Amino acid sequence: MNPRCSPANYTACDPSRPGRSARVAGRLRGLFLLLPWLMAGCSGDYAGGGASMTLSSASQTLPAGRFAAECDKLWQTRDEPSLADAGYWLRAMQCAESLTPSQARLEAAGNGGERWDDAFRESILLDAADITVTERRRAYQRLLGFRSRIPPAVYPVFRLWRQQEALRLILADERGKSQRQLDAAAAQIEQMRQQQQDLQHKLDITTRKLATLTEIERRLSARKQGMTDSDNEGGYPSASGAAGDKTVPTVKP
Repeated sequence: MNPRCSPANYTACDPSRPGRSARVAGRLRGLFLLLPWLMAGCSGDYAGGGASMTLSSASQTLPAGRFAAECDKLWQTRDEPSLADAGYWLRAMQCAESLTPSQARLEAAGNGGERWDDAFRESILLDAADITVTERRRAYQRLLGFRSRIPPAVYPVFRLWRQQEALRLILADERGKSQRQLDAAAAQIEQMRQQQQDLQHKLDITTRKLATLTEIERRLSARKQGMTDSDNEGGYPSASGAAGDKTVPTVKP
């Protein structure tokens, strides 16, 4: 993994690089594919609520009622041996997936303590609660504050979960940036459309004014031509015509 894109420093990554969304999504798929392998490799039991629970394929096919009862015991478990077992946390991830978003959020509300297991459990439960990016980032930062307190046996699962959450935040930031760019482009297009409408409106007004001026000029020209023709039709006789029509008087003897 690129050191600049490490989970502890995910904000330093440049989300604008081409193809980054595909790479982030690919890493997330890889992490999800690793989970069954880790769960299959954990064969240890943990004592939760006085009952043993194993991460075998048989435990994943339990009746719904029994599975729910075991998950209820799991959320109540606080003894150190169980919490120090990686199998407990893998099973917690399974149980969280079976909850509705409202149930997961309600369960997470009871894990606001100052212990590392409270922060880890809260992060797992909130992931199933359809949380916002802000809530996920807050839970992630809180979880990072307990890194030094994670038991060695749990740390591989913790690291896998931490990387998954970091990649989800990177992907969310990328999507947010893309959405902002789309919104900005849409706003710019709308502004250009409005400007085009304003220019078209001004052009229509100018065209109508020009047509009006042309009509006025045509009428004035026609009136002037009519007045000229009227003057030339006999209102004032010509000099040659007056001389030719003059009659010489006859003198009688």
